[in-house]
Amino acid sequence: MPRTSRVLSFMTQWGQKDGSPPPDGPTKGSREESHETPVRRQPANIDTITPQQSRSKVDILGKGSPNFTESPSNVTPSRARGDSRATTRPSSMIQSYQPPQMEVAQDTPPELAPIFSFLNSHSNKLYQEGYFLKLHDLDSRGRPSADRTWAECFAQLVGTVLSLWDAAALDVAGEDGEVVPTFINLSDASIKMIESLPMSGVQGGSLQNVLSISTAANNRYLLHFNSYNSLTQWTAGIRLAMFEHATLQEAYTGSLIAGKGRVLNNIKAIMDRSKFAHEDWARVRFGAGTPWKRCWCVVTAPDEKEYQKAQKNLKKSSYDRPVKVPKGDIKFYDTRKVTKKTKPIATITDAYAAYAIYPQSKPLIDQSTLVKLEGLVTIHTTPETTTEGFVFVMPEVHAAVTGFEMMLRWLFPVFDAFALYGRPTRLIADVLDQRGLMFAMPRDRRYGYLENLDVSGLIHTTGSPAWSERQWRREMKKLTGERMTAQLERGGLGERNSSQQRRSMASRTSMSHAPGAVRFDDGAFDDSGSPSRSASPMPRNPMTGQLAAPRRIDSAPPLSGSMSPHKRSASDVQGY
Repeated sequence: MPRTSRVLSFMTQWGQKDGSPPPDGPTKGSREESHETPVRRQPANIDTITPQQSRSKVDILGKGSPNFTESPSNVTPSRARGDSRATTRPSSMIQSYQPPQMEVAQDTPPELAPIFSFLNSHSNKLYQEGYFLKLHDLDSRGRPSADRTWAECFAQLVGTVLSLWDAAALDVAGEDGEVVPTFINLSDASIKMIESLPMSGVQGGSLQNVLSISTAANNRYLLHFNSYNSLTQWTAGIRLAMFEHATLQEAYTGSLIAGKGRVLNNIKAIMDRSKFAHEDWARVRFGAGTPWKRCWCVVTAPDEKEYQKAQKNLKKSSYDRPVKVPKGDIKFYDTRKVTKKTKPIATITDAYAAYAIYPQSKPLIDQSTLVKLEGLVTIHTTPETTTEGFVFVMPEVHAAVTGFEMMLRWLFPVFDAFALYGRPTRLIADVLDQRGLMFAMPRDRRYGYLENLDVSGLIHTTGSPAWSERQWRREMKKLTGERMTAQLERGGLGERNSSQQRRSMASRTSMSHAPGAVRFDDGAFDDSGSPSRSASPMPRNPMTGQLAAPRRIDSAPPLSGSMSPHKRSASDVQGY
């Protein structure tokens, strides 16, 4: 294949499509939900500790774990947790968080318009809501938090932002008052389910159904649920939100390359396979919430002899036989004068994802150089530590060079070093290929193929508690591919009746066959609602036979007298 065709094949497929207008983004703060008669919920039953007992301390299994200062059963001894309620949302809550919205204007490149709409939709998507008990375990320095007490919260997971309202404050506010939430950003979090947490102290025993969330810096939160079902659903919602956030960032990177890369004068040179080490200054952040550090970054390409040997083996092997691909590494130094004896600050090996970060503002796209890299990170301290994690990198901009071009100059050598997204040959443009940047990227409809129930099934898979983040990403991409293939095989909308037994397929418009791409049938564009909350497919207009546009309501209830007052209830969410 000619060299020009090779390096521009990705842009050719994803650039300059038809001039049809992109799907409209969601109304600010809008979400779609079902309008069913609320179902009575079972009373909460936190039976790990008897109410009114003396305060006991809880200790997490693990090195250096601090003790809790208060039992969760003693947080609100006067509460009647068995009360039913007419709505899952208290009327006194205030939605003070408004996700930033990217305006899809007329001058927006057609390659970027769809991803802007999908990013807007994701940031407004309601993944989960309900009640649980929260404890701030460790602060940003990894030390026991100053306020280490259990508190009941009503929470909503919208996008990757977890909003929490204090339940006691909601009680005091009643119908007429207003309570402002606090927020936890989960976009870079790591989570772990703890089915049974041993407790120390006089009472002994254990605390059931706990979710550990580690966020920016060394912050750690513990969430306690009243049942294993509730724990599973919240864990599934968080994992799905994080997965869709990461895959959308990858699709954003591919859209940038296809939409803006073609206008760069030296794009062919940038996309050529990297045979030598790429060295330059960059600002690096080893984990969310840690300080930025200026480092000399060396991206080492795989050994050329090993690469050529792998290419020969690839030509000889059959399609179903995997061939080991040689990989390079990335080292960060505190000096430019690197010798064989110079010890690096950190090394990244076996990276499985590298993508640009959406800067949340359209004017910043051309200047942004921020990249997130996920893989094995070795910190060269005494002793050395190697863990699966991520690193943020901002290559420094040179004179007369845009930030976007500097980012590509650094990103393509990284793709080649770890054989990511089809490189070092060419970027994979097929949306059905799990290895590609544009995997699962629809062109005309709402983003997302998985629902909370799908992820719950993965959580119950044997061995899943021991999965790494890399394996979770791989398994969720695999399941997404299965959903896409199943929809392509079913074809038209009329065959969706068989999928009503699965809640996760209830409100999704199925896809029609298209060569080399995934396309959805024409109809109403449902881009912001949480499909898991719809009870049935969108109804058809009896006059025209077309799909009726979905009704939209705000995620927070209107502050009106018609809302029932806040009542204690189970943390279980509906429909599991």
